[in-house]
Amino acid sequence: MPGLFTLSLKKALIAPFIAVFLCSVGTILWLQKQRYDDLAMEVGDRQLSSLTTNVVHSLDIYLDKPMTAVETLAHAIEYHQLYTPNDTAKLEAYLRSSFASLNVQSPQIDLMGFGGEQGEFLALRVTKRDGEESEFSLMVKDIGTEDTLNVYASDTRESKVVATISPYDPRERPWYQPVRQQPDATWSKVYTNADEAQEITISALSPVFQSLRGTRELIGVAAIDVQIDTFSRFLNDLDTTHSARVYVVDEHHELIAQSGTGTILDKSGHRRSLSNSESPLLQFLSQSIHNLEPSATQLLAFDDESTTQYIMISPYQSDKRLNWYVAVVISADDLMGNIPVVSNRMLWAGLILGLLGLGMGIVVLNRLTVPLSETAEAAKQIANGSWDYPLPKRNRISEISQLLQSFSSMRSHLQASFHALREQLTRDNLTKLYSRQGFIETCDSLKAQQSSSGTMMLLGINQFRDINDSLGHHYGDVLLTIVAERLKAWVLAENGVLGRVAGDEFAIYLPSITAEQQLCYQHRLRQVFSAPFVVAGEPLSVNISIGITSDCAKADTCLRNAGIALSHAKTESNHVSIYTPVMAEQSKNKTRLLTYLRHAIDHDLFEVYFQPLVDIRSGQPFGAEALLRLRNHQGQFISPLDFIPLAESSGLIKAIGQHMATEAMQTVKTEIDKGALPANFQLHINVSVLELADGDYVEQLSQLLERTRFPVSQLTIEVTESKLADNDPVLLDNMSLIKSLGASIAIDDFGTGYSSLAYLHKLPFDSLKIDKRL
Repeated sequence: MPGLFTLSLKKALIAPFIAVFLCSVGTILWLQKQRYDDLAMEVGDRQLSSLTTNVVHSLDIYLDKPMTAVETLAHAIEYHQLYTPNDTAKLEAYLRSSFASLNVQSPQIDLMGFGGEQGEFLALRVTKRDGEESEFSLMVKDIGTEDTLNVYASDTRESKVVATISPYDPRERPWYQPVRQQPDATWSKVYTNADEAQEITISALSPVFQSLRGTRELIGVAAIDVQIDTFSRFLNDLDTTHSARVYVVDEHHELIAQSGTGTILDKSGHRRSLSNSESPLLQFLSQSIHNLEPSATQLLAFDDESTTQYIMISPYQSDKRLNWYVAVVISADDLMGNIPVVSNRMLWAGLILGLLGLGMGIVVLNRLTVPLSETAEAAKQIANGSWDYPLPKRNRISEISQLLQSFSSMRSHLQASFHALREQLTRDNLTKLYSRQGFIETCDSLKAQQSSSGTMMLLGINQFRDINDSLGHHYGDVLLTIVAERLKAWVLAENGVLGRVAGDEFAIYLPSITAEQQLCYQHRLRQVFSAPFVVAGEPLSVNISIGITSDCAKADTCLRNAGIALSHAKTESNHVSIYTPVMAEQSKNKTRLLTYLRHAIDHDLFEVYFQPLVDIRSGQPFGAEALLRLRNHQGQFISPLDFIPLAESSGLIKAIGQHMATEAMQTVKTEIDKGALPANFQLHINVSVLELADGDYVEQLSQLLERTRFPVSQLTIEVTESKLADNDPVLLDNMSLIKSLGASIAIDDFGTGYSSLAYLHKLPFDSLKIDKRL
């Protein structure tokens, strides 16, 4: 407005200042956070490397004792010849004398034993530890125990047998098999003991040899067991400091040991798998180990719900077939001490400063964004169909004021355009009647204002395509406009609604007409078309079909039902049909059957049956007619009278006919080649006129004969006589070409069509099949 003091948008907005301020604060905070993360990773690398080295070194010492002990045991058995097949007496005395001292020196050792190649087994295990004193239990299987593994209450056979295990073969146990496959000192996989305790164990193994006839032969395996739970106690005894947690994991990502009070076993008593654990940290460990390069140590950071966990994963491998991983985990709080507190205070201080700056910017921007927000709300209301939402009248910022004026002008133009588009949507451009959408909306509005449902009529012009082809589309449109004007005069007189809902279909809704008055009004509607229509100076008689329906809550439902009735009317002699629910069901069944026909073609569900052809003079069959059959989902036959016409009207008959001809020729040719049918066996195949009228049919038939190697002289093509009335030149030419190939032609169902000998004289056929009704 003239004289109004205005400011430019650039001067009014101080957003650049606010943006620079916020970016500066944000950058400082980001750099501080990055520095903290880098410092944490640096400290974590040093601290975790030291802890990991300590754990690995201690684990080497911890595992070296059982391995040294088992190699010593194997050497003693071999050197002192303590092994006698099926007699473990000498070995038993040696184990009793050496195991007590070994257990004191290496308390992690739970069992010392030997399994022989003859299936014998001898072991001493710890049953109770009490300070330096331990109690032992003897386990024996030899000829003296009748090949049953006995578990004694103490370390002598004179004590009570507390358990027996049968059958038991040490050679089949997980601790024996690795040495059998490769006779070297090694560690077994983690397994469950076969005794009554069922403890999870790992064994140090060593082969035992004996020199026989100048060669060393394997006579057994020495084993020293370490229970898995002792590994966790070992980790807890380590001085890791900083509350670090240590996990030992095997190559299958299952826990060997962990520090702390938790158990490595799940609810079913098996070792916990990292990938199936409920702990996000253990799942992260599993994924990290999976991606870890061989022999590589990796430092990772994992964010849980409360803090960041720093993790170092290191492979633990040995020449004794151990392929484990050691993971040391420490939280950021334990790693960094009070540094996070100071850092958080600085973050809060920076955030507060940033919020103050942002608040100042919001106060300034508020004066600028209010008119823009109201304009956006006006646009939203327009999208919802409301054009009257008020806009701000004035603004001191010139650009915003100009925007408001432009938007107001645009809204006025858009409203006018919308109404024009709405008119195009609800009105037919040619006849100026209601379109389908406009007809439905108007009828629904009338239905909402009255209690009765009224009557809807849908009329279609018969052979309108022929009228278009003969007069041209221009005069076809002229005819539609004339029909519309004549119908409009009648419908308005009846207080009804008229619309053009398809190319040659007009819908009429009479709101006050009851079902009992339908017959009267359909006669009145026919009278509208009793007089010829003058098109291009020529009178033209127009015939119509009428579909009628009533008692519909919605106009689109009425229109659909009237359309179903119209489809039936076009097949009726009087071209009038009143909708019944049966028609809808028939329409649905037709649609379902058409869908099933496509399914049957795709999945080869059609079956070919053969009906014998009998020579009435001799009574002997000389051929067969191929009949196509189809079963429904319940295995019942579908009548060909149902699916053949539908296949013809939908264009599927060509694919079905090709399938039947191929199947029939292949089947008969195979039976002739096997000698099951005579060499001159005749085959009759029914062919639809739609197939025969196809210009490519003869070529396809010739290719099929060549592919199946069926004798063409033994093939007869049957065509229904009632379908040959059009005298299609392509059809007659194809019949002649089929004859020229050497095949025969039969006219089927003679008597149902023209039944004229003069007409038949024009057709190149070889035989007639008289309809059974004659």
